[in-house]
Amino acid sequence: MNKDFSFYDDVASIERYLDLPQNSLRNIPIYARKPAVDAIIKVKEMESKSLFRPGLYYIVLTDLCGNTDFNAKYGDTEGDIRIEWFQTAAIQSLGEIKIKNYVAFTKTIGDAALLIFSSFLDVFAWAETFTKNLNALNDEYPESMEIRGVKCNPEELEERISNFNLRARKLIHLGEVSYKEGTDPLSIAVSQTFKIEKNFAKTDLGCTQSVADAINPKLGELNLELHENTSVKIAGFSDEMMTYYIIKKPQN
Repeated sequence: MNKDFSFYDDVASIERYLDLPQNSLRNIPIYARKPAVDAIIKVKEMESKSLFRPGLYYIVLTDLCGNTDFNAKYGDTEGDIRIEWFQTAAIQSLGEIKIKNYVAFTKTIGDAALLIFSSFLDVFAWAETFTKNLNALNDEYPESMEIRGVKCNPEELEERISNFNLRARKLIHLGEVSYKEGTDPLSIAVSQTFKIEKNFAKTDLGCTQSVADAINPKLGELNLELHENTSVKIAGFSDEMMTYYIIKKPQN
């Protein structure tokens, strides 16, 4: 498909081509839309070539912070934009990293997204890129308001931009995954991930004990360390399991 300026400006066609919900990209300024579209196209092509096979995977769940409060204060229209930008960043970030191994599945569910990886190196690269892209989209919000004719005084604008701030919790669990009808992930581990997400309050990359054990040999290479979060009871395990945040080591 010809990707000249007119292509990126034809938002309705882009959304149909990428099979995205209507208006998902409409409110993103075009200079920020172009890299997002290119990356999402790459993800779509990658998915079309993937063989969804059962196996042991890193299950990543991310959800948008503060969504209920923002919707209550500014309404569903602005809340929808916030969710759409969050979803766009989650998929875009996957298309912008150099995949070292196998990415089995991506799916957005309202103000959350589920991704399944076979390599922690890919998980970490995606998480770093995702945070960068969320921050970049935060910077685009004032222009989006101007384009859409949303008016408010300077004091209200500052508060609104602060409340819009796109921040996401990110949790990794580890478990066996199989697939229903080709692409829908089906496993106890996926269900466990959704159940324990509420135990992570910070936006640092979180993980369960099983992930911590698996990635421990890679932490030094990536200059990372584990900080204890809290112990949780996970269905299917007799004892409580410790959870952690994966943090970059401070620079000396």
